[in-house]
Amino acid sequence: MINRKPTIYIAGGMRGHEDGNFPAFDRQSRLLENQGWVVINPAEMDRQEGSPPNGHETFDPSTYYDDQEFMRLALERDMIEICRNCTAIYMMSGWENSRGAKAEWHCAKALGLNIFYEVPLPPKCQLKKSEVFS
Repeated sequence: MINRKPTIYIAGGMRGHEDGNFPAFDRQSRLLENQGWVVINPAEMDRQEGSPPNGHETFDPSTYYDDQEFMRLALERDMIEICRNCTAIYMMSGWENSRGAKAEWHCAKALGLNIFYEVPLPPKCQLKKSEVFS
């Protein structure tokens, strides 16, 4: 039996987000690293290995062959990381709207990994000073 280091994969939406949502992935990666996790950040892997040919904002594997081929390779790469190295997965807010993140969640569930969920913050409060209690 392999004794793995506490390693967590960050899952979340990239398609349709400005900059592929990389800033959110990077922010979460830093927070998790500061908590002692070894972090697998797919945004970092995309930076090293390449992003979709037409970018994340217009990425559509159901319409464009090049996007479908990129999705095949990215999912394969990410699933291998999850299966071989991870002890947990972190689901960013909105993950349920991402095909890739849903596939990663199912993989983690099948493997019995710990699954952590980002809790969305409530909307910004618009109280007037007169409404604030002392």
